[in-house]
Amino acid sequence: MKKLLILFFALCFSGNTFSQIKNRNASVNFYTGIGYRLVFLTDNTARDAYPFFQLSNGDFLKEITGQFGAVINEVVGVEFAPSYLFTNAYSFNGFYYTSEAGRRYYVPSSSRLFAFPLNARVKYFPQGKNYTSFLNKAYVGAGIGMMYLSEEIVSQVYTDNVNYNYINTVRASNDFWNINYEIAVGIASYSKIGYGFELNYRFVPFSDNAKKPLITSISQNFNSVNLTANIIFSF
Repeated sequence: MKKLLILFFALCFSGNTFSQIKNRNASVNFYTGIGYRLVFLTDNTARDAYPFFQLSNGDFLKEITGQFGAVINEVVGVEFAPSYLFTNAYSFNGFYYTSEAGRRYYVPSSSRLFAFPLNARVKYFPQGKNYTSFLNKAYVGAGIGMMYLSEEIVSQVYTDNVNYNYINTVRASNDFWNINYEIAVGIASYSKIGYGFELNYRFVPFSDNAKKPLITSISQNFNSVNLTANIIFSF
């Protein structure tokens, strides 16, 4: 009889334990996703060189985004968000750059720019458990990480912006890591196959620009306003 009682209580406690583990796991929703982002640079020098939209070839400054994360108790989300920023568009407007040879006017004839932001992000869903609210899927968020930038420009060099006194053609390039951080508002559905839209502002301050005739050398920052559409897969 004593053995039967011990067995009965063991089963009861083990059942409660399994139930608690199951409930705890059910409160965490893991997901991954991919998105397409349009990028609008806010620094005038950077935007003049890499416009949001290049009318001549119909190309945007754009970014492919990824996300791997979890939503805890439908209220807090944490994620790793790598992305790839690139463009084939550049302005034919020149820029002044001062070197040891003096102040010269550089007119790009070809350009290459890409970047890899690697950010850790946090999201907060204020109405996450209010299932009757239309703001149930809305969130605010913030992120921080490092960004790898690479730029190369081939420029024709003139004495001034009249483009009359041609001097020579130069190629300049630079690759470097820079901190970036962001704030965001958005909406996201974490069903089996969900969706998301986000508007964020990314800060990319340049503290030690390379001394080269490049846009990343003469710009104060690469800050941007970004609009993203996401497809999200939960599991």
